[in-house]
Amino acid sequence: MGKAFRYLFLIVVCIFNVHATIAQSSKVRIACIGNSITFGARVQDPSAESYPAVLHALLQGGGYTGHEVKNFGIGGATVIRFGTPNIWKTVDSMKLYRPDVVVIEVGTNETVGSPRYNWEHIGDFEKDYTAYIKAIKEINPKCIFILCSPLDMVITTAGLLPERKNDLSLRRPRIWELRKRTRKIAKAEDAYFLDLTKPFEGRSNLMTVSDGVHPNKDGYSYMAKLVFDFMVKKRILQ
Repeated sequence: MGKAFRYLFLIVVCIFNVHATIAQSSKVRIACIGNSITFGARVQDPSAESYPAVLHALLQGGGYTGHEVKNFGIGGATVIRFGTPNIWKTVDSMKLYRPDVVVIEVGTNETVGSPRYNWEHIGDFEKDYTAYIKAIKEINPKCIFILCSPLDMVITTAGLLPERKNDLSLRRPRIWELRKRTRKIAKAEDAYFLDLTKPFEGRSNLMTVSDGVHPNKDGYSYMAKLVFDFMVKKRILQ
């Protein structure tokens, strides 16, 4: 009797593990790819306060429990291959994660000139961005893409030093140019375009003091809500 019970117990455990594996694999996997803004720079706990973390919480709270969000943000990253670092290093991670939805937020670091000289290679923006999308499509041809324009730089943010303000004043028009270029890439690649530039225009209350580029905690929450609402509106969530 004891031996039979042990066999029965093992069968039940195996069935439970199989169901758990199926449930885990059936999750809709959302990959947030980008630079330090995606990573969650300037807040105390990016694992809880970054926009991907808040987005995950919004999904769970909104009844989309079959969805999960993973943060692939890299500080300083560009989509242009010339940039060091760049988001191309995430391709191997995408092979393992196999996302169903990819949210890409890049452009801020592309506006940097000397000594990194990213802007001097901005002519590669469309080519490299398109190639990156193709690389992910080779991993999952059914992957849905949301291309976000870069957040606006807020020159009126409190505490900006004169040199910081001058630097952002030079780079800010480039942000708006990349907004247009990102929209064109999205159209050409049959991807969704999400404007994050306009919603952050002049919103100094959402930016980190003395920074003007990275959101504060409220800014990341606002960003997450923009992405969440967009997904709901476009019926990307299942």
